[in-house]
Amino acid sequence: MGDDSEWLKLPVDQKCEHKLWKARLSGYEEALKIFQKIKDEKSPEWSKFLGLIKKFVTDSNAVVQLKGLEAALVYVENAHVAGKTTGEVVSGVVSKVFNQPKAKAKELGIEICLMYIEIEKGEAVQEELLKGLDNKNPKIIVACIETLRKALSEFGSKIILLKPIIKVLPKLFESREKAVRDEAKLIAVEIYRWIRDALRPPLQNINSVQLKELEEEWVKLPTGAPKPSRFLRSQQELEAKLEQQQSAGGDAEGGGDDGDEVPQIDAYELLEAVEILSKLPKDFYDKIEAKKWQERKEALEAVEVLVKNPKLEAGDYADLVKALKKVVGKDTNVMLVALAAKCLTGLAVGLRKKFGQYAGHVVPTILEKFKEKKPQVVQALQEAIDAIFLTTTLQNISEDVLAVMDNKNPTIKQQTSLFIARSFRHCTASTLPKSLLKPFCAALLKHINDSAPEVRDAAFEALGTALKVVGEKAVNPFLADVDKLKLDKIKECSEKVELVHGKKAGLVADKKEFKPVPGRTTTSGAAGDKDTKDISAPKPGLLKKAPTAKAGGPPKKGKPAAPGGAGNTGTKNKKGLETKEIVEPELSMEVCEEKASVVLPPTCIQLLDSSNWKERLACMEEFQKAVELMDRTEMPCQALVRMLAKKPGWKETNFQVMQMKLHIVALIAQKGNFSKTSAQIVLDGLVDKIGDVKCGNNAKEAMTAIAEACMLPWTAEQVMSMAFSQKNPKNQSETLNWLSNAIKEFGFSVQQTLNILQQLAVAMGPNIKQHVKNLGIPIITVLGDSKNNVRAAALATVNAWAEQTGMKEWLEGEDLSEELKKENPFLRQELLGWLAEKLPTLRSTPTDLILCVPHLYSCLEDRNGDVRKKAQDALPFFMMHLGYEKMAKATGKLKPTSKDQVLAMLEKAKANMPAKPAAPAKATSKPMGGSAPAKFQPTSAPVEDSVSSTIEAKPDPRKAKAPGVSSKVKGIQGKKVPSKTSLKEDEDKSGPIFIIVSNGKEQRMKDEKGLKVLKWNFTTPRDEYIEQLKTQMSSCVAKWLQDEMFHSDFQHHNKALAVMVDHLESEKEGVIGCLDLILKWLTLRFFDTNTSVLMKALEYLKLLFTLLSEEEYHLTENEASSFIPYLILKVGEPKDVIRKDVRAILNRMCLVYPASKMFPFIMEGTKSKNSKQRAECLEELGCLVESYGMNVCQPTPGKALKEIAIHIGDRDNAVRNAALNTIVTVYNVHGDQVFKLIGNLSEKDMSMLEERIKRSAKRPSTAPMKQVEEKPQRMQNISSNANMLRKGPAEDMSSKLNQARSMSGHPEAAQMVRREFQLDLDEIENDNGTVRCEMPELVQHKLDDIFEPVLIPEPKIRAVSPHFDDMHSNTASTINFIISQVASGDINTSIQALTQIDEVLRQEDKAEAMSGHIDQFLIATFMQLRLIYNTHMADEKLEKDEIIKLYSCIIGNMISLFQIESLAREASTGVLKDLMHGLITLMLDSRIEDLEEGQQVIRSVNLLVVKVLEKSDQTNILSALLVLLQDSLLATASSPKFSELVMKCLWRMVRLLPDTINSINLDRILLDIHIFMKVFPKEKLKQCKSEFPIRTLKTLLHTLCKLKGPKILDHLTMIDNKNESELEAHLCRMMKHSMDQSGSKSDKETEKGASRIDEKASKAKVNDFLAEIFKKIGSKENTKEGLAELYEYKKKYSDADIEPFLKNSSQFFQSYVERGLRVIEMEREGKGRIPTSTGISPQMEVTCVPTPTSTVSSIGNTNGEEVGPSVYLERLKILRQRCGLDNTKQDDRPPLTSLLSKPAIPPVASSTDMLHSKLSQLRESREQHQHSDLDSNQTHSAGTLTSSSSSTTNIDDLKKRLERIKSSRK
Repeated sequence: MGDDSEWLKLPVDQKCEHKLWKARLSGYEEALKIFQKIKDEKSPEWSKFLGLIKKFVTDSNAVVQLKGLEAALVYVENAHVAGKTTGEVVSGVVSKVFNQPKAKAKELGIEICLMYIEIEKGEAVQEELLKGLDNKNPKIIVACIETLRKALSEFGSKIILLKPIIKVLPKLFESREKAVRDEAKLIAVEIYRWIRDALRPPLQNINSVQLKELEEEWVKLPTGAPKPSRFLRSQQELEAKLEQQQSAGGDAEGGGDDGDEVPQIDAYELLEAVEILSKLPKDFYDKIEAKKWQERKEALEAVEVLVKNPKLEAGDYADLVKALKKVVGKDTNVMLVALAAKCLTGLAVGLRKKFGQYAGHVVPTILEKFKEKKPQVVQALQEAIDAIFLTTTLQNISEDVLAVMDNKNPTIKQQTSLFIARSFRHCTASTLPKSLLKPFCAALLKHINDSAPEVRDAAFEALGTALKVVGEKAVNPFLADVDKLKLDKIKECSEKVELVHGKKAGLVADKKEFKPVPGRTTTSGAAGDKDTKDISAPKPGLLKKAPTAKAGGPPKKGKPAAPGGAGNTGTKNKKGLETKEIVEPELSMEVCEEKASVVLPPTCIQLLDSSNWKERLACMEEFQKAVELMDRTEMPCQALVRMLAKKPGWKETNFQVMQMKLHIVALIAQKGNFSKTSAQIVLDGLVDKIGDVKCGNNAKEAMTAIAEACMLPWTAEQVMSMAFSQKNPKNQSETLNWLSNAIKEFGFSVQQTLNILQQLAVAMGPNIKQHVKNLGIPIITVLGDSKNNVRAAALATVNAWAEQTGMKEWLEGEDLSEELKKENPFLRQELLGWLAEKLPTLRSTPTDLILCVPHLYSCLEDRNGDVRKKAQDALPFFMMHLGYEKMAKATGKLKPTSKDQVLAMLEKAKANMPAKPAAPAKATSKPMGGSAPAKFQPTSAPVEDSVSSTIEAKPDPRKAKAPGVSSKVKGIQGKKVPSKTSLKEDEDKSGPIFIIVSNGKEQRMKDEKGLKVLKWNFTTPRDEYIEQLKTQMSSCVAKWLQDEMFHSDFQHHNKALAVMVDHLESEKEGVIGCLDLILKWLTLRFFDTNTSVLMKALEYLKLLFTLLSEEEYHLTENEASSFIPYLILKVGEPKDVIRKDVRAILNRMCLVYPASKMFPFIMEGTKSKNSKQRAECLEELGCLVESYGMNVCQPTPGKALKEIAIHIGDRDNAVRNAALNTIVTVYNVHGDQVFKLIGNLSEKDMSMLEERIKRSAKRPSTAPMKQVEEKPQRMQNISSNANMLRKGPAEDMSSKLNQARSMSGHPEAAQMVRREFQLDLDEIENDNGTVRCEMPELVQHKLDDIFEPVLIPEPKIRAVSPHFDDMHSNTASTINFIISQVASGDINTSIQALTQIDEVLRQEDKAEAMSGHIDQFLIATFMQLRLIYNTHMADEKLEKDEIIKLYSCIIGNMISLFQIESLAREASTGVLKDLMHGLITLMLDSRIEDLEEGQQVIRSVNLLVVKVLEKSDQTNILSALLVLLQDSLLATASSPKFSELVMKCLWRMVRLLPDTINSINLDRILLDIHIFMKVFPKEKLKQCKSEFPIRTLKTLLHTLCKLKGPKILDHLTMIDNKNESELEAHLCRMMKHSMDQSGSKSDKETEKGASRIDEKASKAKVNDFLAEIFKKIGSKENTKEGLAELYEYKKKYSDADIEPFLKNSSQFFQSYVERGLRVIEMEREGKGRIPTSTGISPQMEVTCVPTPTSTVSSIGNTNGEEVGPSVYLERLKILRQRCGLDNTKQDDRPPLTSLLSKPAIPPVASSTDMLHSKLSQLRESREQHQHSDLDSNQTHSAGTLTSSSSSTTNIDDLKKRLERIKSSRK
């Protein structure tokens, strides 16, 4: 009892969770009572039980569970939060309730599931129930099926998704349990009740007995449409209202609703798609072309079997369709034609809309094949074309069908008409608009007069079907000339037609036919008259205006037609109509709502702005029904359109709702008395939607209907002004298309048309040029009108257009010549006069002008005198552009008499031929040829030389300002090269050729990845690839350049390439933004046969990749994969010069794309059938291995070498040699290990390889040197010679590059004899005596260039003590060698090297030996990390334990390193950036977590990162993290997690700032933050998904401000333009908040130390202050800060005496201090631009500094910032003392200096560049250590952390200079 009393005291929720079943039972009972009492569904009480409901239903005690189920049911029914429990509760019901023996529990469980469905959680319930079908317990399966069945029965198929249930039905029918099979049978019957025969196909393969049983049950079902008996909560209110309406209005509406409730379930949607393309026979495409018909039949039968699958998976069926089309069109065996047609039918039925893209290719072939008369073939073709029609639209195939209708074969005409009739049956009034109906009716009207009766009957049937679909009103205008008998025949056919959309289409047609009758009987006479007038008025307008649009002569039939239909209005019909239309006043919204409520159902008005799109769609359906049933006189048009415009109005987001809304507008305009007031309400919305892909056609349909109601001129004016007030070019384009079609349909007064077109030209400006062909040329046609005023208007319009477009578009093509060909005297004289006016103003014309010449000669002999005169006037101007020779040659086709006369005229014209207008030197220059009217002079004034007038590339005269450009332009003119482009074209070429589209490239990559566009992968480029590229280029390449690029003539391609070369430098960003498209276009040029284009393309590519490397751009994978394979094809070209160029391009590509990724592409090229290509690719592989080592081999060195070794047995000698040479190269680097990697070779191949290795060993040992120098060569040549590449011939450069690849060193030094240099160098190096008298003069003369202050390079080496080389020569060489092993591709080699370095680092007395090698070591280390990440981890054969071991060694080594602060501080910014990138990438590598010891590795990396942050130079690590964060936020491929970890590192650095602020170079950090804020302004940062970046930046700046106070603003000295970012403003805002804090300034000045000494400081403190400064100078960490403070102190107190502090120190320390002060002075007061308070190097510092008491090996380091010339002079003195030579030439700058755009702002150098330089030095030191002096010189360079120039550059330079010395001595 004690226990009982205890739980009885507990609250209800605790009882429900009690371990005693009695307590839980009591709790559930109380909960049930509570639930029943709560009246408010949103009561907070419900939330208390939210987490308990699952326990209610899953209770382990059966009795308690029943009560819990009851409570849960009440909870789900009444609680507003119940939906949150759906998943867990239904899952509990399935697993713990449905298996209970008690029927009551199962019933309650089913009820709970149904209740969840009622509260809108049907999908979640269905998902859990379907999961239950996989349970092993048959009871659960049966209960789940039963629940689904009841849900379907009660809620209907709109709520319960049938597809997933049908998918599992066959499996349920196969169950061993009879109960499961029986329940499956019941649910199959229920499903059939809802979808009927759509269920048959999915169940066609079940057991025949079961299927028979189902058939028997299905027959018993009632035929009426089922209705749901239970509704969702959201539907229940609506249902109640509908029931009230039905009870009030009778059964009529209910009957209508029954029809709507029948769900249209498509069996196709319930089927699984089958993939068939891979199942085609492998020899299908061979067999289908076979000569034997039996083989072709076999191939077709195989396809027929596959396409019988009712649903086919989407894919590329183009080749298959093409093959089947060929059989249908050309096969002589009719049986095979029928079989191929059946295959096409199967494809169309199985693919449905996905087949639509192929329809246009197949339809003409099938229609033309109807010439076959065999019934079997005809039937197959009919089935095929009918199936294909359903996959597309009539609009899409209309042109093909209409073209076939002109065929002479009566059978083809008959079958085409029958096909049109069948197609019309599938149409509705909206899908068969006037624009489509008109051409079909015209063609069919010809056929009703055909001599063949079967053709006539078919045409009558088609016209009758059209009449049935769209009604008499739409068709009658096209039947005006048909006699009554034929018209009756059409109507008779119409009555017999049964439409596919029977009810809807028929209703429209019927209403249109009988509507006027009740109008006349039920309304008054006046109303009847008005009705008649409104209907009939447009018709005479149509009949009157259509003929006048043709410009052949006066409209003779116009006048009698006008009064006929307009009654008494006569010719004033138009004005009268307009006046009547305008009278409707604008109504208020309240009035409109009141009027609309009278004619629309109440629910319709209520649901107009519903948030549920389905309800809005249902509302539109009711709206449409109501409008269709309204009488014209009763329709309140303005009220209805205002309802449609009501929120959301034209901003509707659901396209289905929008389509219906637009269709309703069209209906209202057609059926009602539609006024201009109503039109103005909707037109703006229609124009806004006209460019929409899905709704555009509906918008056009509505606009056409409004134009019919309100007259086209007014509508066109409104629409055009609205369209061109927007900035949407798609809307503007589609509006013009609509207007063009409307003019054709309506007919139009010529004058009105011309006025509109003139206004259009002014409104659109130059953009109208794209419409010259379809709208401009027809204006020329109007020049042939017989009326003077019409011709004058046409001429004014043409001139208005030409002012905006220029003349190029008019003169291109055959259009103008076709107009001149017409024998219309008015047209000829006007056109020739216009040309005579325009041609003299042009400096160039298209070549198509020659097409006009034959017709010009015809005009010279025209019978009309005015035409002859105009032709003679124009003749000299034609000759001015075409030349006498061409004009004379064109007379060859004339009759002899005519020829003589024309030649005489040509001779006369030659004498009078004017000169072409001169190129404008200034903007004020006037055009030549006085015949041009004054109004055209502004247009012709800026005449410019055509870029495309010559093949060679010339700079744009507008942009080139250098002297000499104008003379070049004159030279071109002097040669009289025929110009190809017109005046206006030149003006259009003034803009950029590449348009920068934000995220354009990224979007194209996404589209290609998402298969929205074709992937750039082909054997030969097909048309669809070219069209796709044109489409993609249209948005980002200038139109005129695109025309050149895709021209059919190769010369235009050359011009395009010339222009691209010209703009390469000036449009770097544009080139990079369009790089993927440029590279794709260049791949197309690789398939051209013209050598000049190919050479130009290769020349451009060399310049392009040079630019990309200078810009440090890296190719994306998309760009590389769509370009490199095609470039490699050209390496097999027979012409040597092309092969060399391709190899040169491959060489340069390694600078913008990793060599390891290039390797697989080139390896793929070795599989080519072209032996030259195989040989060249193998040679290139050898170069890559030689330059980059074995790590470049992909996927692994073993696999790669095995592939290469295969080619040793190649039958081609060049291939064999290339393969052998490549493997020998590897052997020279890695020795005997190569034999293990290449595997087993044949005895013959092995002997060849061994012989080649022996031979290579006998040669002079130049390979090691070559390998050392290959990488710097690749980098330096390309960066340093970029200017030469642009100026000199490409061929010379390519030969030098290829020479550089085969020889080591610089190109110009390739022929020098190395042995002589070694001897002379040793002699001179060891000679400390004086040099002969002539030598200083020679050397001094060569060194003059160095003293130029502007050209001084940045310092690249540390100042070293004279004994440095002697002390460290051997140790440095050893360390260099070991470090080079760290990056080895062999794991064991790397581990051994790491172990040796670890031993050094762990011993304090030896660790210092690593000083000067830290960057090298870290670079090698993270290169190894990258190798593990990319290669080793992906190698399945490699033991993961080995990888873990290697990781452990790397991490252990670096932890040891970063515990030694003096070494850690040597790490430079660029190296730290790449190191942190590698470590963070490792931490995020999910593959590591899966390994056994992976977690330990990640923990160790965490510890290492902390060490790096704490122990590194704080300026360098902070700078590195800022740059890394910037790069990660910019990179689209970077994961958010990566950026987040970088920011966490920055936050840790911020926490360290109070302790480290004085050791940080704030000027440099603020520069980095400035660059960051410039790249990421505040607005851009706010767009980031995470707020972390902006918070991180603000916190960093806030902390810096807090620590430094107002003096933070003094540290912006390194920023050139502070306005480029918000940094200064941000700092100022922060300062404002802290300005009122007293004493803050003096406090912060105290923190900074002596950089700003308080002038009032007492003299007593001076000594202490100086002591503190010298203490800093003597420490390793703060030496530079101390020197800077000492410099500022001396500057302020010039009389201060520091001698006492120096006298006790060594001479070495004193000179160090003096030199340091001198350097700072030069930096701050000399040429230096970057004052710094600390003197810390912004690039890479070494903290190895001398102390006053100890001897050190190195004296500080030079600053990475720009310094004065005296520093270099001092260093040159040291060099001269040693050897009389300088260190480097200006031309031989190392690669990194070329990457610095501004010396004053040192960016973070890429450590990869440093790696190549360092490793080159390492290998050279390893292989040449016997030359002690050279080695010491090399070590000197290797120990230089800031130097990125390789020692080979210096050595080569020395060699060149020494050779000159040697020759002078002789």
